[in-house]
Amino acid sequence: MNRLKFKSSGHHSEHGIGNRDTISKNGWGLKKYTNRMNLFKMITAFFVAMLLWLPTPVHSQVVVIPIVIPVPHIYEYGYLPGKKFPFYSTIEKYDFNNLVMKVELIDDRFNFKPNKTDCSDIQISNNSEFAQEKSIMVLKTYIDTLFKQSNIIIDSLADNTLKIFLEVLDVRLLGFGQVAVHGLCQMKIEYQGFEQTYCIDIEDGDKHAPLSKRSFVTRKTASRYMLSAAIREVIEKILIDIEIAEK
Repeated sequence: MNRLKFKSSGHHSEHGIGNRDTISKNGWGLKKYTNRMNLFKMITAFFVAMLLWLPTPVHSQVVVIPIVIPVPHIYEYGYLPGKKFPFYSTIEKYDFNNLVMKVELIDDRFNFKPNKTDCSDIQISNNSEFAQEKSIMVLKTYIDTLFKQSNIIIDSLADNTLKIFLEVLDVRLLGFGQVAVHGLCQMKIEYQGFEQTYCIDIEDGDKHAPLSKRSFVTRKTASRYMLSAAIREVIEKILIDIEIAEK
C-alpha cells in the first residue's frame, strides 16, 4: 500500500490512506507552505530580474535640452534593433589639465532648415534610426567620454559655458551592389564669444573610417560604425578649437 510521509517536530510520522482527517489537515498545511514558498521565490526572482535589467546610472553633468522630433513611422533602411554602438577615442590625444566647464547640449535637428549639410551634397533624410529623439543621449555619452579622456571636467554649475547645437545626425547608404556608407554629423558651438559650425561626411574607406570598402558587415553595423566615426570627428574638431581658445 502507498503511504504519505510528513516530517514534523523532529520525528517522522506515517499516516495511512484511510486516515483522511490527518491527511487533510497536514495536506492543507503543506499546500499553504508550498504556496508561500513559491510566492517568495517569484517575488525574489522578480526583484533580481529588475536589478539585472535596470541600466547602470550615468553620472553625467552634460545639460541636455531636447526638442520634440517628428520620428518617421517607417525607417528608410528598416528598423535596426540592438544596443551595440561603438565609442571611438580621438585620433590625437588632448590634455586640458582639468579645465572646468558647463556643457549645454541642444538638440536643434528639426530647427535646421537646409536639407543637406555644409560639407556634403548628400541630402539629409532623417529617416534612419538616429532620427529618434533618444539618439541625443548617444551624443551626450560621447561628449562625456571624450571630454573626460581629455581631462576636461564637466560641471553643470560652472560659469565657463560651452553650448553645442546638434543640427544633423544621419546615415546614408548609397548605391547598388557596392554600397557606400556615409556618416553625417553637423554641430554648432558657442564658447567664450566664439561661434563655429563643424560638419563631417565620412565614408567607408576614408582615412579615419572604421570600415574599409571591403568590410563585410550588416547594414546595422555599418550604419552605427560610420555615424559613430562622424560624431568622433566633429567632437575632435571642437576639442581642437577649445584648445586654441584656452591658449
